Amino acid sequence: MQPEHAVPHDLRDLPKAELHVHLEGSVRPATLEEFASREGISVPPFSDLTTFIDTFSAAYQAMVRPGDYRRMMREYCEDAVRSGVRYAEVQLRTAPRGYDCLAEAVEESQRHADITVRFVASIPRHLPLDAGWAMLDGARGCDEVVAVSLGGVEAGYPPEPFAELFAEARLRGLRSIPHAGEDAGPESIRGALDALGADRIQHGIRAVEDAALVRELAGRRIPLDVCLTSNVRLAVVGSYERHPLRTLWDAGVTVSVNTDDPGFFGCDIAGEYAIAGRLLGLDRAGYARLARNSLDASFAPDGLTSEMHAEIDDWEQRAGR
Repeated sequence: MQPEHAVPHDLRDLPKAELHVHLEGSVRPATLEEFASREGISVPPFSDLTTFIDTFSAAYQAMVRPGDYRRMMREYCEDAVRSGVRYAEVQLRTAPRGYDCLAEAVEESQRHADITVRFVASIPRHLPLDAGWAMLDGARGCDEVVAVSLGGVEAGYPPEPFAELFAEARLRGLRSIPHAGEDAGPESIRGALDALGADRIQHGIRAVEDAALVRELAGRRIPLDVCLTSNVRLAVVGSYERHPLRTLWDAGVTVSVNTDDPGFFGCDIAGEYAIAGRLLGLDRAGYARLARNSLDASFAPDGLTSEMHAEIDDWEQRAGR
Protein backbone atom coordinates (compact mmCIF):
# COMPACT_ATOMS: atom_id res chain seq x y z
CA MET A 1 0.00 0.00 0.00
CA GLN A 2 1.40 3.38 -0.97
CA PRO A 3 1.76 5.81 1.97
CA GLU A 4 -0.93 8.48 2.20
CA HIS A 5 -0.02 11.65 0.26
CA ALA A 6 2.82 9.93 -1.61
CA VAL A 7 2.95 10.74 -5.31
CA PRO A 8 1.24 7.87 -7.18
CA HIS A 9 3.70 5.89 -9.26
CA ASP A 10 1.32 6.10 -12.21
CA LEU A 11 0.53 9.82 -11.94
CA ARG A 12 1.48 10.32 -15.59
CA ASP A 13 -1.26 7.87 -16.52
CA LEU A 14 -3.97 10.01 -14.88
CA PRO A 15 -5.95 11.58 -17.77
CA LYS A 16 -5.56 15.35 -17.55
CA ALA A 17 -6.88 18.51 -19.16
CA GLU A 18 -4.48 21.44 -19.42
CA LEU A 19 -6.26 24.79 -19.42
CA HIS A 20 -3.51 27.39 -19.16
CA VAL A 21 -0.58 27.02 -21.53
CA HIS A 22 0.84 29.36 -24.15
CA LEU A 23 2.09 27.72 -27.33
CA GLU A 24 4.90 30.25 -27.74
CA GLY A 25 5.83 29.65 -24.09
CA SER A 26 5.86 25.87 -24.52
CA VAL A 27 8.76 26.03 -26.97
CA ARG A 28 11.54 23.62 -26.08
CA PRO A 29 14.75 25.44 -25.08
CA ALA A 30 16.72 23.80 -27.89
CA THR A 31 14.06 24.78 -30.42
CA LEU A 32 14.03 28.38 -29.21
CA GLU A 33 17.80 28.51 -29.34
CA GLU A 34 17.65 27.31 -32.95
CA PHE A 35 14.99 29.87 -33.90
CA ALA A 36 16.79 32.75 -32.17
CA SER A 37 20.15 31.88 -33.71
CA ARG A 38 18.56 31.65 -37.14
CA GLU A 39 17.02 35.12 -36.80
CA GLY A 40 19.99 36.71 -35.05
CA ILE A 41 17.95 37.45 -31.94
CA SER A 42 19.17 37.47 -28.35
CA VAL A 43 16.59 36.25 -25.84
CA PRO A 44 17.31 37.87 -22.46
CA PRO A 45 16.99 36.07 -19.12
CA PHE A 46 14.16 36.86 -16.74
CA SER A 47 13.81 37.22 -12.99
CA ASP A 48 10.17 38.25 -12.52
CA LEU A 49 6.98 38.82 -14.46
CA THR A 50 8.02 42.20 -15.85
CA THR A 51 11.34 40.94 -17.23
CA PHE A 52 9.64 37.78 -18.48
CA ILE A 53 7.46 39.89 -20.77
CA ASP A 54 10.68 41.13 -22.41
CA THR A 55 11.97 37.55 -22.67
CA PHE A 56 8.70 36.32 -24.17
CA SER A 57 8.54 39.23 -26.62
CA ALA A 58 12.07 38.54 -27.85
CA ALA A 59 11.31 34.86 -28.28
CA TYR A 60 8.13 35.72 -30.18
CA GLN A 61 10.18 37.73 -32.67
CA ALA A 62 12.13 34.57 -33.52
CA MET A 63 9.01 32.53 -34.39
CA VAL A 64 8.51 34.10 -37.79
CA ARG A 65 8.95 31.46 -40.49
CA PRO A 66 6.42 29.09 -42.01
CA GLY A 67 6.65 25.82 -40.12
CA ASP A 68 7.63 27.35 -36.77
CA TYR A 69 4.17 27.04 -35.22
CA ARG A 70 3.72 23.60 -36.72
CA ARG A 71 6.91 22.47 -35.01
CA MET A 72 6.04 24.05 -31.66
CA MET A 73 2.61 22.43 -31.78
CA ARG A 74 4.08 19.03 -32.57
CA GLU A 75 6.57 19.28 -29.74
CA TYR A 76 3.95 20.50 -27.27
CA CYS A 77 1.69 17.56 -28.12
CA GLU A 78 4.54 15.10 -27.69
CA ASP A 79 5.54 16.57 -24.33
CA ALA A 80 1.97 16.91 -23.04
CA VAL A 81 1.00 13.34 -23.94
CA ARG A 82 3.98 12.05 -21.96
CA SER A 83 2.49 13.79 -18.90
CA GLY A 84 -0.98 12.35 -19.44
CA VAL A 85 -2.67 15.34 -21.09
CA ARG A 86 -5.64 14.15 -23.13
CA TYR A 87 -7.19 17.57 -23.76
CA ALA A 88 -5.55 21.01 -23.92
CA GLU A 89 -6.65 24.59 -24.48
CA VAL A 90 -3.59 26.22 -26.01
CA GLN A 91 -3.19 29.98 -26.20
CA LEU A 92 -1.40 31.74 -29.04
CA ARG A 93 -1.32 35.11 -30.71
CA THR A 94 -3.65 34.59 -33.63
CA ALA A 95 -2.84 37.56 -35.90
CA PRO A 96 -1.23 36.35 -39.15
CA ARG A 97 2.48 37.16 -39.34
CA GLY A 98 3.30 36.64 -42.99
CA TYR A 99 1.89 33.15 -42.68
CA ASP A 100 -1.14 31.77 -40.85
CA CYS A 101 0.36 30.57 -37.59
CA LEU A 102 -3.04 29.51 -36.23
CA ALA A 103 -3.80 27.36 -39.28
CA GLU A 104 -0.41 25.70 -38.90
CA ALA A 105 -1.04 24.92 -35.23
CA VAL A 106 -4.55 23.63 -35.87
CA GLU A 107 -3.48 21.38 -38.74
CA GLU A 108 -0.60 19.93 -36.74
CA SER A 109 -2.73 19.35 -33.63
CA GLN A 110 -5.15 17.24 -35.65
CA ARG A 111 -2.35 14.82 -36.51
CA HIS A 112 -2.02 13.71 -32.88
CA ALA A 113 -4.63 11.10 -32.01
CA ASP A 114 -3.69 10.88 -28.32
CA ILE A 115 -4.59 14.49 -27.51
CA THR A 116 -7.44 16.82 -28.44
CA VAL A 117 -6.47 20.48 -28.71
CA ARG A 118 -8.61 23.57 -28.78
CA PHE A 119 -7.22 27.08 -29.09
CA VAL A 120 -7.48 30.41 -27.30
CA ALA A 121 -6.86 33.78 -28.94
CA SER A 122 -4.32 35.41 -26.64
CA ILE A 123 -4.39 39.21 -26.54
CA PRO A 124 -1.46 41.04 -24.88
CA ARG A 125 -2.93 43.81 -22.75
CA HIS A 126 0.10 46.10 -23.13
CA LEU A 127 -0.36 46.38 -26.91
CA PRO A 128 -2.74 48.91 -28.51
CA LEU A 129 -6.37 47.84 -28.68
CA ASP A 130 -6.09 47.64 -32.47
CA ALA A 131 -3.69 44.73 -32.03
CA GLY A 132 -6.24 42.95 -29.87
CA TRP A 133 -8.95 43.41 -32.48
CA ALA A 134 -6.56 42.07 -35.15
CA MET A 135 -5.93 38.96 -33.08
CA LEU A 136 -9.65 38.46 -32.51
CA ASP A 137 -10.25 38.78 -36.25
CA GLY A 138 -7.39 36.36 -36.87
CA ALA A 139 -9.42 33.70 -35.09
CA ARG A 140 -12.58 34.33 -37.11
CA GLY A 141 -13.94 31.27 -38.87
CA CYS A 142 -11.74 28.79 -36.99
CA ASP A 143 -14.01 26.35 -35.15
CA GLU A 144 -11.11 25.08 -33.04
CA VAL A 145 -10.78 28.47 -31.31
CA VAL A 146 -13.02 28.30 -28.25
CA ALA A 147 -12.03 31.29 -26.11
CA VAL A 148 -10.25 34.61 -25.87
CA SER A 149 -7.72 35.55 -23.21
CA LEU A 150 -6.03 38.72 -21.99
CA GLY A 151 -2.41 38.28 -20.93
CA GLY A 152 0.68 40.13 -19.84
CA VAL A 153 1.52 42.35 -16.89
CA GLU A 154 -1.74 43.35 -15.21
CA ALA A 155 -0.53 46.27 -13.12
CA GLY A 156 -1.30 49.43 -15.08
CA TYR A 157 -3.33 47.53 -17.67
CA PRO A 158 -6.79 46.90 -16.15
CA PRO A 159 -9.36 44.79 -17.99
CA GLU A 160 -12.05 47.45 -18.40
CA PRO A 161 -10.71 48.99 -21.67
CA PHE A 162 -11.12 45.56 -23.32
CA ALA A 163 -14.81 45.24 -22.44
CA GLU A 164 -16.07 45.93 -25.97
CA LEU A 165 -13.59 43.50 -27.53
CA PHE A 166 -14.59 40.71 -25.14
CA ALA A 167 -18.28 41.46 -25.68
CA GLU A 168 -17.74 41.01 -29.42
CA ALA A 169 -15.81 37.80 -28.78
CA ARG A 170 -18.72 36.43 -26.75
CA LEU A 171 -21.12 37.35 -29.55
CA ARG A 172 -18.94 35.25 -31.84
CA GLY A 173 -19.38 32.28 -29.52
CA LEU A 174 -16.03 32.51 -27.74
CA ARG A 175 -15.64 32.08 -24.00
CA SER A 176 -13.86 34.61 -21.80
CA ILE A 177 -10.78 33.48 -19.83
CA PRO A 178 -8.68 36.57 -19.02
CA HIS A 179 -5.57 36.62 -16.88
CA ALA A 180 -6.26 38.42 -13.60
CA GLY A 181 -5.10 38.33 -10.00
CA GLU A 182 -1.52 37.38 -10.89
CA ASP A 183 0.51 40.56 -10.29
CA ALA A 184 -2.53 42.80 -9.71
CA GLY A 185 -4.88 42.39 -6.80
CA PRO A 186 -8.53 41.40 -6.36
CA GLU A 187 -9.67 44.47 -8.29
CA SER A 188 -8.29 42.91 -11.49
CA ILE A 189 -10.36 39.78 -10.88
CA ARG A 190 -13.44 41.86 -10.20
CA GLY A 191 -12.83 43.75 -13.44
CA ALA A 192 -12.43 40.48 -15.35
CA LEU A 193 -15.74 39.23 -13.97
CA ASP A 194 -17.74 42.43 -14.39
CA ALA A 195 -16.23 43.99 -17.53
CA LEU A 196 -15.16 40.90 -19.45
CA GLY A 197 -17.77 38.36 -18.36
CA ALA A 198 -15.07 35.87 -17.38
CA ASP A 199 -16.05 32.20 -17.53
CA ARG A 200 -12.72 31.26 -15.95
CA ILE A 201 -9.83 33.23 -14.53
CA GLN A 202 -6.25 32.53 -15.55
CA HIS A 203 -4.19 32.61 -12.32
CA GLY A 204 -6.55 34.46 -9.95
CA ILE A 205 -4.48 33.63 -6.88
CA ARG A 206 -4.62 37.12 -5.36
CA ALA A 207 -8.33 36.59 -4.76
CA VAL A 208 -7.23 35.39 -1.31
CA GLU A 209 -6.74 39.05 -0.37
CA ASP A 210 -10.52 39.53 -0.48
CA ALA A 211 -12.53 36.97 1.48
CA ALA A 212 -15.81 38.09 -0.11
CA LEU A 213 -14.37 37.57 -3.58
CA VAL A 214 -13.17 34.08 -2.65
CA ARG A 215 -16.68 33.23 -1.46
CA GLU A 216 -18.12 34.58 -4.70
CA LEU A 217 -15.72 32.57 -6.86
CA ALA A 218 -16.62 29.44 -4.93
CA GLY A 219 -20.36 30.16 -4.96
CA ARG A 220 -20.49 31.00 -8.65
CA ARG A 221 -18.11 28.12 -9.47
CA ILE A 222 -15.75 30.38 -11.41
CA PRO A 223 -12.66 28.20 -11.95
CA LEU A 224 -9.10 29.44 -11.49
CA ASP A 225 -6.41 28.11 -13.83
CA VAL A 226 -3.45 28.09 -11.43
CA CYS A 227 0.20 27.77 -12.46
CA LEU A 228 2.39 26.91 -9.47
CA THR A 229 5.88 26.87 -10.95
CA SER A 230 5.12 29.93 -13.05
CA ASN A 231 4.09 31.86 -9.94
CA VAL A 232 7.34 30.92 -8.20
CA ARG A 233 9.64 31.49 -11.17
CA LEU A 234 8.09 34.90 -11.87
CA ALA A 235 8.31 35.94 -8.19
CA VAL A 236 4.54 36.30 -7.89
CA VAL A 237 4.87 34.21 -4.72
CA GLY A 238 8.03 33.70 -2.68
CA SER A 239 7.98 29.90 -2.66
CA TYR A 240 5.73 26.90 -3.25
CA GLU A 241 5.06 26.76 0.48
CA ARG A 242 3.75 30.34 0.45
CA HIS A 243 1.44 29.72 -2.50
CA PRO A 244 -2.27 30.35 -1.74
CA LEU A 245 -3.42 27.18 -3.51
CA ARG A 246 -4.35 25.52 -0.22
CA THR A 247 -6.44 28.50 0.91
CA LEU A 248 -8.39 28.49 -2.37
CA TRP A 249 -8.83 24.70 -2.32
CA ASP A 250 -10.08 24.68 1.27
CA ALA A 251 -12.50 27.54 0.48
CA GLY A 252 -14.18 25.42 -2.19
CA VAL A 253 -12.87 27.35 -5.20
CA THR A 254 -12.53 25.18 -8.32
CA VAL A 255 -8.82 25.17 -9.11
CA SER A 256 -6.81 23.43 -11.79
CA VAL A 257 -3.04 23.26 -12.12
CA ASN A 258 -1.25 24.05 -15.37
CA THR A 259 2.19 24.81 -16.81
CA ASP A 260 1.67 28.30 -18.34
CA ASP A 261 5.03 28.51 -20.21
CA PRO A 262 6.72 25.14 -19.65
CA GLY A 263 9.55 25.74 -22.12
CA PHE A 264 10.76 28.69 -20.08
CA PHE A 265 9.94 27.34 -16.61
CA GLY A 266 11.27 23.79 -17.02
CA CYS A 267 8.06 22.14 -15.84
CA ASP A 268 5.47 19.67 -17.07
CA ILE A 269 1.89 18.97 -16.03
CA ALA A 270 2.68 15.76 -14.16
CA GLY A 271 5.24 17.65 -12.11
CA GLU A 272 2.69 20.40 -11.36
CA TYR A 273 0.26 17.75 -10.13
CA ALA A 274 2.96 16.33 -7.88
CA ILE A 275 3.70 19.77 -6.42
CA ALA A 276 -0.02 20.38 -5.86
CA GLY A 277 -0.29 16.99 -4.21
CA ARG A 278 2.44 17.89 -1.74
CA LEU A 279 0.94 21.30 -0.96
CA LEU A 280 -2.58 19.93 -0.56
CA GLY A 281 -1.72 16.59 1.02
CA LEU A 282 -3.56 14.70 -1.70
CA ASP A 283 -4.27 11.00 -1.70
CA ARG A 284 -5.25 9.15 -4.85
CA ALA A 285 -8.83 10.43 -4.68
CA GLY A 286 -7.48 13.97 -4.31
CA TYR A 287 -5.42 13.71 -7.47
CA ALA A 288 -8.50 12.41 -9.29
CA ARG A 289 -10.50 15.37 -7.97
CA LEU A 290 -7.86 17.75 -9.30
CA ALA A 291 -8.09 16.10 -12.73
CA ARG A 292 -11.89 16.33 -12.67
CA ASN A 293 -11.66 20.02 -11.77
CA SER A 294 -9.67 20.69 -14.93
CA LEU A 295 -11.95 18.62 -17.09
CA ASP A 296 -15.17 20.13 -15.73
CA ALA A 297 -13.78 23.67 -16.12
CA SER A 298 -12.76 23.02 -19.72
CA PHE A 299 -14.56 23.60 -22.99
CA ALA A 300 -13.90 20.06 -24.14
CA PRO A 301 -16.41 18.29 -26.39
CA ASP A 302 -19.08 16.43 -24.41
CA GLY A 303 -18.10 13.03 -25.73
CA LEU A 304 -14.47 13.48 -24.73
CA THR A 305 -15.50 14.79 -21.30
CA SER A 306 -17.58 11.66 -20.64
CA GLU A 307 -14.79 9.41 -21.86
CA MET A 308 -12.18 11.12 -19.70
CA HIS A 309 -14.41 11.05 -16.61
CA ALA A 310 -14.68 7.29 -16.99
CA GLU A 311 -10.92 6.99 -17.39
CA ILE A 312 -10.28 9.18 -14.31
CA ASP A 313 -12.67 6.98 -12.32
CA ASP A 314 -10.80 3.90 -13.51
CA TRP A 315 -7.44 5.44 -12.56
CA GLU A 316 -8.71 6.34 -9.07
CA GLN A 317 -9.94 2.82 -8.42
CA ARG A 318 -6.93 1.09 -9.91
CA ALA A 319 -5.14 -1.36 -7.62
CA GLY A 320 -1.48 -1.13 -6.75
CA ARG A 321 -1.52 2.26 -5.08
